[in-house]
Amino acid sequence: MMPKVDRLTAVFVENIPEQLEDGVLYVSRESHVALHNCACGCGEEVSTPLVPTEYALVMEDGGASIWPSIGNHDFTCGSHYVIKRGHIRWAGKMSREQIEAGRARDRLLKRGAQPTGLKAILAWFKRLWAKFIG
Repeated sequence: MMPKVDRLTAVFVENIPEQLEDGVLYVSRESHVALHNCACGCGEEVSTPLVPTEYALVMEDGGASIWPSIGNHDFTCGSHYVIKRGHIRWAGKMSREQIEAGRARDRLLKRGAQPTGLKAILAWFKRLWAKFIG
């Protein structure tokens, strides 16, 4: 187990290296992906596809922000966090029911369908954003 990190420094690369360094967010615009080692220190590689139906990357104030949150629910660590201006903002663990509901919502959005109660979902995301980022 590696030490927990509280910050990721964005490095733009054409090709992702074989070995990822802890504390580095590798961004490949050509491959539309950002990768990093899990911030909890478990050693798992986290891949965030930078496409409209997955994750968005914004560079601001010298640091990278990725939205939505990184939910490593299938890793042993189960870590959940947001990357905001390069800083790790830890989020609470989610129940299996919450995870499955989020995945179902994501599937609907990826197919272009509008889920029931979209305004409620957007309000939930705004509250989550304000709680962890605001």
